Amino acid sequence: MPSEDPITLAAHKIRDVIDNINRVWLQGDPQDLRQFFHPDVVVQPPGESPRVYGIEACVSSYAEFRSQARIQRFTPGDAEIDVFGDTAVATYRYEIAYILADEAFDETAGELLVLMHGDDGWRIIWRTLLT
Repeated sequence: MPSEDPITLAAHKIRDVIDNINRVWLQGDPQDLRQFFHPDVVVQPPGESPRVYGIEACVSSYAEFRSQARIQRFTPGDAEIDVFGDTAVATYRYEIAYILADEAFDETAGELLVLMHGDDGWRIIWRTLLT
């Protein structure tokens, strides 16, 4: 059986990162998300919300949402991944239903992720939340 090319292998590892992030923020301790993000990560929320800079603020944003919302359903779609050497761009859509401040939300949204590969594997350096 022929081995997979480096780009395909990288795409599989990046899909694993995305799957693990979603598993951890939904079921685990948000502090465990640190392993997936570069220390200097930038998060661009949708709309006119200001950017979030650094791993502390990034992880805190996940923890804050988890503490305020009751997630009813989260269904991620398949990620599309483009790899350029040690940099990659991944996009995917998801459906989420949750209750926040006694109001029910049922949304389709997405993420655009920029990842860098280093000694510790693939880490997200940029995250844009898409509406």
